[in-house]
Amino acid sequence: MLSDIITIPPGSLISLVGAGGKTTTMYTLASELAAQGKRVVTTTTTNIYFPKRGETDTLIVSTETPTLLKMVSSAWKQHHRVTVAGRAIGAGKIAGLKPDQPYELLIKGGADVVIVEADGARHSMIKAPAEHEPLVPPQTTIALLLISVEALNQPLSAEIAHRPERIAAVLGINQGDILTPHDVARLMISDQGAMKHIPEAASVYLLLTHILAEQKELIHEVVEQVLRSGRVKRVLCSSRPGEWSPANVHDNSA
Repeated sequence: MLSDIITIPPGSLISLVGAGGKTTTMYTLASELAAQGKRVVTTTTTNIYFPKRGETDTLIVSTETPTLLKMVSSAWKQHHRVTVAGRAIGAGKIAGLKPDQPYELLIKGGADVVIVEADGARHSMIKAPAEHEPLVPPQTTIALLLISVEALNQPLSAEIAHRPERIAAVLGINQGDILTPHDVARLMISDQGAMKHIPEAASVYLLLTHILAEQKELIHEVVEQVLRSGRVKRVLCSSRPGEWSPANVHDNSA
């Protein structure tokens, strides 16, 4: 389980950015922590779909912080997983909170941990943020950077990437060029890529999703280069949702 591999002390504000499984990771991690008796808020600063059955215990929707605090505090009497959103926006989606509201829920709403989906990727494998993205709460203590390994060695295009033009600009390559492991690693540690708006004091983990057995060698270069940057604490790998293991190289967790 992810909660067994990364250190998540009480009072953690966790932000997820990137592409390749943020929503699934958010709800799975919340369920793991709730099973340990922790009170967990899941929320977003972007737009996500309404939670599915089993992903949360209850959904609270309001734009007003005092109302959210009152409703969340009351919800802990019956639940350990509470999802919070600003408003319903149609097409089965809910709009997120302002970047300062998740911290309010953490310090005033009785939550032990708040998990925020702070970036949108439209179900793509990889992305680079636009000028206004990501909306990472400045009080974030743990940042989870996600990417689907399916993007490796693929031509950079809208078929695999959200905002491929931004990826090209950040990496200095052209759309249609092959995304090498070196390219992907550079994107993950770039201040204009996955690290954009991540607080300096946050513990950062890179989460590689959708890994196939034959891709183990491919990701080795990504992992080594990311860890050499010194900014990422650990790289974790997943072949199926909710199942994680540390990358089989030296990490910076010591």
